[in-house]
This record gives sequence, C-alpha cells and structure tokens, in this order.
Amino acid sequence: MIKYIRDPIHGYIGITDVERRIIDTWPVQRLRGIKQLSIASLVYPGGEHTRFSHSLGAMHVAGQIADSLKKSVEISEDEWQLVRLASLLHDIGHGPFSHSYEELIVQKLGINHEQMGARIVKESELADALKESGYRPDEIIELAFGKRTGGKTYLHQITASQVDADKLDFLVRDSYYTGVEYGRIDINRLIQAMDVCGEDIAIDLKALYALEAFMIARYEMFLAVYYHHAVRAAEILLHKAMDHADELIGLTSFASVEDFLKMDDGYVATKMRELDPTTCKEPEKRRRAEKAKEIMRKLDNRELLKVAYQRDVHIKDAYVARLLGDKNVRHQKEEEIAKLAGVDSDEVVVDVPTLDSIPYYPREIDPMEIPVFTTNSGGKKELVQLSRYSRLINVLKGYVDIIRVYTSPENRTKVERAASEVFKTLPFSAQINM
Repeated sequence: MIKYIRDPIHGYIGITDVERRIIDTWPVQRLRGIKQLSIASLVYPGGEHTRFSHSLGAMHVAGQIADSLKKSVEISEDEWQLVRLASLLHDIGHGPFSHSYEELIVQKLGINHEQMGARIVKESELADALKESGYRPDEIIELAFGKRTGGKTYLHQITASQVDADKLDFLVRDSYYTGVEYGRIDINRLIQAMDVCGEDIAIDLKALYALEAFMIARYEMFLAVYYHHAVRAAEILLHKAMDHADELIGLTSFASVEDFLKMDDGYVATKMRELDPTTCKEPEKRRRAEKAKEIMRKLDNRELLKVAYQRDVHIKDAYVARLLGDKNVRHQKEEEIAKLAGVDSDEVVVDVPTLDSIPYYPREIDPMEIPVFTTNSGGKKELVQLSRYSRLINVLKGYVDIIRVYTSPENRTKVERAASEVFKTLPFSAQINM
C-alpha cells in the first residue's frame, strides 16, 4: 500500500500504486457525481453518499475476502490486485441517478450498467491506464461483469455472488448514511468465515448468526430504504422526467463512451431544469419539455406522488409473477384503474419490486444458493444445506412482494377505489393482507 484513504465505514482503506492510477482517471472520478441511492435523500437527508465511496469500499472488502481465502487456496499478488480492481470498477457503467437511469437505458438501448461498464473499460482512458499498469482490460471485464474467470471460480465470486464485496459494502454503507440501523451487520465475521470448498466460496456454519443477520438486513433495507413508499414516489417522478427529456437532452443518444461519461446527477438535473418549451417547434417535443420541467419543479419542491393502494402478495403465484414482471400487464392495469377512476392514464402508476430502477430486492438473493460448510472431526470441510440449520432462512424464503399504485394527491381517493376494484381479481392464494 502506498497511500491510505479515510473512510467512515472501513476506517483506513489502503490503495496500491496501480489503484491510485486507476482511481485518478476521469471514469472513476466521475462516480463522485453519482449518488449511490439516487434521490433517496429526499426521504433520508443523510443518504448523499456516492458511487465513488462505495466503489472504494467494495475494492477494500474484495481484498479482505481474497486475504481470507488464502488460508486454503493460493491467490497470487496479481490475482489479489485483479479482484480489487474489478470491484473498484464494478459500478463504472452507472449513468446519472444510477438505477433510475438504468430503467431508461434498458428500455431504449437494451443495455444495462454492466454492459456499459464493459464498454467504458475497453473504450475510455481506463484501457490505457490498465495496460500501462500491466493488466488487460478483458480480464478486468471478465471478473467485474462476466460469468467466471478461468478455473478459479472463487475469484469471480469475490466480485459477483450471493455474499460478495459489493453487497457487503453497500448494506453497511447505505445503512450508515441513511441512519437506518438494519444494515449494521458484522461483515468482518462473514469475511473471516469464508473459505473455498471445491472451486466455490462457502461460509463456515459457525458464522450462521452473522449470515442470518446479513439476510435479515438485506430484507429490512429493501423495505425501509430501497422500496420505501416515498423513495419510490420520487424515483417514479424522476424516471418520468428523464423519459420525457430523453430526446431533448440526449440521455440515451450518446455517440460515444466519452459522451456518456459527461453525464452525472448534477448535469442531467440542471439540463432538465433549464428546458425551455418555447424553443421547441414540434408540439410533441414542446409537450415533453413542459412535462419534464414540471416534474423537476415538483421534485425540487418535494411534491411527490401518493400511494393510493398497496397489496402484499405471494411471489409463488403464477398470475402475480406475470403481473410483476410484464410491462404490458402493468400498463394494462394502469389503464383499467385510470378508466374506472375517471383520470388520465398518466396519473396512475403500478409499481412493483422487479423494475430496473429498484437497486436491491430480496428476490436477488436465494438463500439456497449460499454455500455453507462444516468441518468434520478429521478436519475436512463438508458442504451442507443451509436450510437444515436455519429456520430463519426458511422463513425468509417465503417473503412477499408488494404491489403499489401511485397517483397525484388530488386523485388519491378515486384511484384507491378503482385499484381496489381492479386488483380484487387477484387469486385468493396471492393475498396476504389488504
């Protein structure tokens, strides 16, 4: 380590000469202008931390995991450096307002932040900085955004698995900055308990309590922060504004990686606030400019949408699964509710936890996919089923999903009645409570 950075979560984060060179490139520095939690600070004023600080934290945790695994497998200095660089760059492809923009770019261009990240590593100054430091951009891309790397699956799992460096950092970081206590988990115990069984990272059953705390934290942070009703109300408005302003300010029509890298939260927010509908000659463009500008005014004044209806449902139900995952079905329900309520269809939004604009939701983690092991009397590690040893994990498998219907404050009562009527056709097996 040649330098140390003070971090409120991990204390002092050491960085190597190679890391300092990569950190000082524009694609990484740009992450200072992108908030980790988009506009969740409208609800949690402390949640102003950035993708930059999270990326440093994920890099630090990746190094700790690699160090922990060295007790049973050989990890060279080059491999250790590789996994740290991959974790540092894992969020490099995020656009302005992170996941709110992701929904737009997936919809318009069919690419996500990981695919964009791979392009940035290959096509920006990062490629030259990596090559000059002795690393191939392709090997970083494979570790940060690919499925696996060579024969050492566990190296890839440090950066992408059910309990990886990314998740271990964002849970404690998001919890700390929002002031929500649920994410304060003992990540050091989890890291210490990690080992390699075969080619996979597994967690010692002795650390079961820490693993259960991690699972609970993930679920509670989803409910309290990532899918908080007011956070989602703000995110929905922001996405609508960006959708309306897309063609006007070139959100998804960037010609090159360099053009993409010009965009961060402040740039896009300012561009949308400065839209002047009177300069638009085409009626449709004028309408979109007016809509985007008005939404930004509402966000600036914290005039958010309101929940008119909420329903908790079992995810196992086939009808509900289709409803949650299918954009056309959601839009059909929005139109049904709007027609019944006598309001414009733009005034109704059906929101579900599977959208790209929701960063972390419980279904991303399958407790059955987290390998755990015990050590027998002969000192040999044996993989065991987590569900056999944890009742809590079995309970978490049966979590619920939430359907919400949002509208403007003045239409709340009408939309609530209409949504109750439309959604009463959900199968009884899908109902938990109203």
